[in-house]
Amino acid sequence: MAAFGHCIGRQHEIEQSVTGTPGTQRRGIKLALITGFSVVLLLLAVVVWVGLSNMEAIQSQLNRIVENHNVKKDLVALMRNAARERTLNMFRMITLSDPFARDDEFMLYNHNGALFAEARAKLKQMPLDARENEILDLQGAETGQTTGLLEEVVALALRDERAAASKLLYEKTIPRQDRVFVYLTQLQDYQTEATRIAEQNARTRLSQARMVMLASGGAALLLGMFIALFVVRYTTQAEARLFREKKKAVVTLHSIGEGVITTDAHARINYLNSVASDLTGWSTNDAQGRELLEIFKVRDDQGQALSVNPVSVALAEDRILNAGKDLTLKNQAGEEFAVEYTVAPIRDHNGGVLGAVLVFRNVTEIRQMANQMAYQATHDTLTGLINRFEFESRLELALQSAREHGKFHTLFYMDLDQFKVVNDTCGHTAGDALLQQLTAQLQANTRGSDTLARLGGDEFALLLANCRLDSALHTAETLCDAVDSFRFVWEGKSFGVSASIGVVEIRPDSGTLTDLLSAADNACYVAKDLGRNRIHVFQPDDVALAKRQGEMQWLPRIRSALEQGQFRLFYQRIVPLSSTQEEQHCELLLRMVDADKKLVPPGAFMPAAERYGLTHNIDRWVINAAFDHLSAHRSYVANPNQLWTINLSGQTICDDHFLDFVMEQFRTKNVPPASICFEITETTAIRNLNRAAELMSTLKSMGCRFALDDFGSGLSSFNYLKHLSVDFLKIDGSFVKDMLDDAMDCAMVESINQIGQLLGLRTIAEWVEHEQVLAKLQELRVDFAQGYCIHTPEPLAAWSSQIRRPA
Repeated sequence: MAAFGHCIGRQHEIEQSVTGTPGTQRRGIKLALITGFSVVLLLLAVVVWVGLSNMEAIQSQLNRIVENHNVKKDLVALMRNAARERTLNMFRMITLSDPFARDDEFMLYNHNGALFAEARAKLKQMPLDARENEILDLQGAETGQTTGLLEEVVALALRDERAAASKLLYEKTIPRQDRVFVYLTQLQDYQTEATRIAEQNARTRLSQARMVMLASGGAALLLGMFIALFVVRYTTQAEARLFREKKKAVVTLHSIGEGVITTDAHARINYLNSVASDLTGWSTNDAQGRELLEIFKVRDDQGQALSVNPVSVALAEDRILNAGKDLTLKNQAGEEFAVEYTVAPIRDHNGGVLGAVLVFRNVTEIRQMANQMAYQATHDTLTGLINRFEFESRLELALQSAREHGKFHTLFYMDLDQFKVVNDTCGHTAGDALLQQLTAQLQANTRGSDTLARLGGDEFALLLANCRLDSALHTAETLCDAVDSFRFVWEGKSFGVSASIGVVEIRPDSGTLTDLLSAADNACYVAKDLGRNRIHVFQPDDVALAKRQGEMQWLPRIRSALEQGQFRLFYQRIVPLSSTQEEQHCELLLRMVDADKKLVPPGAFMPAAERYGLTHNIDRWVINAAFDHLSAHRSYVANPNQLWTINLSGQTICDDHFLDFVMEQFRTKNVPPASICFEITETTAIRNLNRAAELMSTLKSMGCRFALDDFGSGLSSFNYLKHLSVDFLKIDGSFVKDMLDDAMDCAMVESINQIGQLLGLRTIAEWVEHEQVLAKLQELRVDFAQGYCIHTPEPLAAWSSQIRRPA
């Protein structure tokens, strides 16, 4: 903007200097210059005196250099001391056994960290040269990399993991911290040397200034007389140069990419460059002498035209004036452009106001991009609904109004029940189309004041402002019905979907945003657990919610067990009931070791693992651990009659990478596939029929075998047998354990055994707990039996000492 003002001001001066009769103008300039130099000769003595006064300023500068050096030196010293004390604080935290003493050291650690940061911030605000900034930036980068290590050491020390903290401190943290001290030392040395040089230079300049000013006082008197003689000679040349500069200034104004409009001191237009003409539709000739607002028709974001001429304001207040935001310029042709502008007074070399310059530019594309980016930051690109970030912001405002003003609102957390079926069957394109169509259905059944958002995947949320729970439940039922009645058609296939909705009333005592979202999420999952396509209202004492929250508490324990090796493998024998059977089976069972070193059965943690998608991780751990053990005892495993059974979950069957994992385990651990039998529950196999059949086919071709567990518990068990290539049927233990007392259970065991043998499958009865049951199973010609009556599960480590070596 200053460059534009100078350019336009120079143009005005040039125009004035070349206006009028050339001879008269030249004589006036010569007379003025001769008079001026005569005055200069008289004023040179004053200049000498002023120069001497400037030496005092140099001396003041010298004092400031010294003062700045002392301050910077103290700040760097403070940083070094704070860093050193902070390291000592960490060392004491590691060595102290008293937790209160560690807490005191932790507070001192934080205090020293604050002192370090405060000293560095003050140092950064001081006038620093490029090298000082470079060293300080290097120190800052090193400190930034060291901070994570410091915090990790502190965290370990506070958890009383002092050995780990000490190791991390000496091996990684202290070497990093030493590099920070190296940079601080470099900074001190450089500042000392730089200050010495600056002080020396200032003193040299001070001495030189004295001599120069004394010499210039006498020399200037003589030079002034000679200069006056040469000025007249160059006046004509100056006129020509000024004229050329005028042309150059005009060319420059026409070449820049921004619109430029200049006015006289009365705010009347006298010039437009080519860009300004293109944007406004006015030429310089047509616009000259007009008011600015006649051609520069700008409106604000409310559609209101400017009421005050900005040029008049800038001239009246003698200041640079910047435009407000979101302004639109409408030209003569009716076209509109988003613009930004700046107005500044134009002054001559004496500071007198010649007029004003308005510089503006077309920011239509930039504003469109900014609006688009702002929209994308708050909206879901697929559905056009607001996203999770924006929804949580609005939900926070609703919580605030509830707390501060006693307002009541309602939150819905919605999850589609059959979305995965469409995604897996027809692909993600179909899934996206389904989400877009369902969004329209949801919007059609909500109020204009409601806030509907897509949180991600097939999860939606709805905020009903100023709506109590009773009224909100009617809306929830409407949404459930609308989704349930919707039919999605893709490539000739029709799909039905439904929604599970968790409902939470937002009250003055609703807690934090996290509490609210967690409650809604839990309520939604309870709705799914209760059968889906239904509504569940959050209640603090809800038994179903308490059960789910209990499962959530298992989540960190399961992850910790996977990471820390807190799972153990047990085995239980499966014995043949006929003397003709020679196979010896062992089923591998899983246990978790808790914090008290007690064993936790899988029934306690596997439901939570299945809910939160961790069963495939557990299955991989079991296979890896089992194969390691079997590989270490390969001479036993080589027995062709020894079979090891490993359970697989539904998540593992659906894992696209599981087959590659198992094949890699067979290859690297050198375990014979014929010694492994994978066990899948009947309900898991039916729910994932195609994936289960594909997995069985591939692994059986390698020599593995499969058992179908809990057979008989499903409604269509026999119908699915023909689709599953299994070797063993494990009769559901719920029929076996009471078969002596319940004729129906006994009939089920007999029927399953007969069907299995008819299909060429061998049967295994589970939960055999009494000798009488074992005898009955032998009578029914069941092939194998498993249960506490036969063998109580033992740690796998004890197996190698008990099993008989092959001959």
